[in-house]
Amino acid sequence: MPDACLDRAYLMFPDPWPKARHAKRRFVHPENIRQMHRVLKPGAIWRVASDHPVYQEWVTEVMGQQDLFDAPPPAKERPEGWSPTRYEAKAFREGRVPFYWTFTRRP
Repeated sequence: MPDACLDRAYLMFPDPWPKARHAKRRFVHPENIRQMHRVLKPGAIWRVASDHPVYQEWVTEVMGQQDLFDAPPPAKERPEGWSPTRYEAKAFREGRVPFYWTFTRRP
C-alpha cells in the first residue's frame, strides 16, 4: 500500500494468540504498528477492539510503549459510530467485556 493512503483502519476482535510463545503472531505488534503508521494519513484513526483479557493487556502494553500513535485508555462501551460485530455479540453472550481503542496517528 502507498504511504499515507488511508483515513481510517479497523482491527476488530483479532485472534488473540493467547500463549506467550505465539505473541509474535498478534497483529498489534511493533512491526505492524510501524506499517499502520506508514499507511495511515497524519491524524487518521486506527480502531481496535478485543474481548480477550490477554489481548487487552497486550494492546495496552504495546501501544503504551510506542510513540507513533496517541494511545488513550480503552473505552468499555462501544463508541458511537462503531459497527457491532458477531464477535462482540458472542463476547457479551459469554460474559466478556470488550475494550475499544481509538488510536490517532501522529505526524
